Amino acid sequence: MSRILLLLEHTENRRLLSEWLERYYEVIIGDAAVLTRQAVPLLDDKFDLCIVDGVALNHLWEWIRARKEAEYPVFLPFLLSTICSDVKLFTRDLWQSIDELITKPLEKRELHARIEILLRSRQLSLELYATNIKLQQEIAEREQALSLLRQSELRFRRIVQSSIVGIVIADFNGNIYEANDTFLQIIGYTRQDLEAGNISWIEMTPSEYLPLDEQAIEQIKATGDYTVYEKQYIRKDGSRIPVLVGAIQIEPEQPNTIAFILDITERKIAELETQKALEQERELNQLKSRFVSMVSHEFRNPLNIIQGYTALLEKQGAGWSQEKQAEVLQKIRKSVNNVVGLLDDVLVISKGEITSQAFNPTIINVKQFCQNLVAEMQLVANPKHQILLLAPEQEIQVNLDEKALQQIITNLLSNAIKYSPQGGDILFELAYYDKAITFKIEDKGIGISTEDQQKLFESFYRAKNVGNIPGTGLGLAIVKQAVELHQGEINVTSNLGTGTTFTITIPIDIGKIPPDPP
Repeated sequence: MSRILLLLEHTENRRLLSEWLERYYEVIIGDAAVLTRQAVPLLDDKFDLCIVDGVALNHLWEWIRARKEAEYPVFLPFLLSTICSDVKLFTRDLWQSIDELITKPLEKRELHARIEILLRSRQLSLELYATNIKLQQEIAEREQALSLLRQSELRFRRIVQSSIVGIVIADFNGNIYEANDTFLQIIGYTRQDLEAGNISWIEMTPSEYLPLDEQAIEQIKATGDYTVYEKQYIRKDGSRIPVLVGAIQIEPEQPNTIAFILDITERKIAELETQKALEQERELNQLKSRFVSMVSHEFRNPLNIIQGYTALLEKQGAGWSQEKQAEVLQKIRKSVNNVVGLLDDVLVISKGEITSQAFNPTIINVKQFCQNLVAEMQLVANPKHQILLLAPEQEIQVNLDEKALQQIITNLLSNAIKYSPQGGDILFELAYYDKAITFKIEDKGIGISTEDQQKLFESFYRAKNVGNIPGTGLGLAIVKQAVELHQGEINVTSNLGTGTTFTITIPIDIGKIPPDPP
């Protein structure tokens, strides 16, 4: 089991990281070295990887170099854990003391991958070192030495090929000289493609990631390695795959590197799912906020009216005439009806009453149905509003859900009146087609912005320009559900200050339309 040494000044960080690492490795903690903040002789304590923080690195960099020199030529990795803001504070000398960097907060999967890469590099280094010792001891026998070299190469290839991480030998110009099967599987190419020289890591890299690669090349030329970073490769089939890339230079002043590539598709999927959940939570909070705002405003006004007139009846009602009492009771009744209407709208949305109820069509004379609704709406409308119904002379009877259709037309006409405070004509056009019937309602009111049109049919959502015009933000949500109950479509065109047009298209059975009269 690999041994990991922790040199972290923060006690709680040390404890948490130690508990997690102990699942996979043997962990030793250099408490004394960190607490005393001075280099101490720990050369006798064997380990395979050391994780340090900025404080430990600042005080123990000389000891780190001594340990690396003591292990040379075996690779002894040191991983620095720090926060992004501290990275620029480390000098070049300190950078030369570490082999890898990870910034806080730590992503466990990423940390595990980086640790595994470093430990595999050390294991490979140990095996190569042991092989080299053995070769030196048997150098006198050339044939035997060559045989051992072949065995060493075979062992190296087996280690590389069995790795869960993609490993390649490449140069700065994009050429790939060797790669394990894991890497070929990641990019979707075959070994025949590799041997034919058809794979270039530059050509596989999307253009937006090339600047990152250029930075990595400059860093590896200066330091011999570079910080692991994320990028994407374009696979042979044209799809993209997210990867984590790290590399070390094989020899100083040479363009060849050994790169380690880890497929992070699963991590990216998890990130997207988390982001989606956060977005859904944000939308839910907005919905709750709009609902509370609507309840506090729209319910309070009619309830205040009821309370006020009730108090007047209690104090002065006995002295009023019957006409006066009837007038006050009528106003109370109207406010009660308003509250009941608001509650009905809320229940329709909260229970999904329209979309969940059975579709109950009945034979309706559409033209007469629209005429009756217009007459009712005109009675309660302000005299400065005129509803003009344009309908074909032909009267047809089709199967439609009367309750849902009434909700559609009533809500749209009410909105047209409400959001045309200056008055004017409201055009209601009814049209028949071969397999559909359309209802078009057009006003010359305040209009709806393009931004608000995107959310117009959400529950409790109201456009930003409605000002003090009362409303719940439920009418259009109910209309959309009623249209969908008929498997129809709703479209809106609008411009601020010039008016709005809603068009409802509902499919109908052509066989239900009688022929034109002779």
